[in-house]
Amino acid sequence: MSQSHQPRVTIGCPTCDAPLSRAIPRGPGLQPASDRQAPSRPNQRLNGLEAECHECGHTVELYYY
Repeated sequence: MSQSHQPRVTIGCPTCDAPLSRAIPRGPGLQPASDRQAPSRPNQRLNGLEAECHECGHTVELYYY
């Protein structure tokens, strides 16, 4: 799949405030549980990516569902 079809997230580097943009893979996101007793759904795991700031080199971690 081309990254152009993936949604992009832009955040500021916590060190120098330069914008960082990364493609986030599509997924189910968070879905409300119909029953609090229901087991956790494995597709609702927290995932993460790392991005390196092009200005200062700081590594930023992005987490998503």
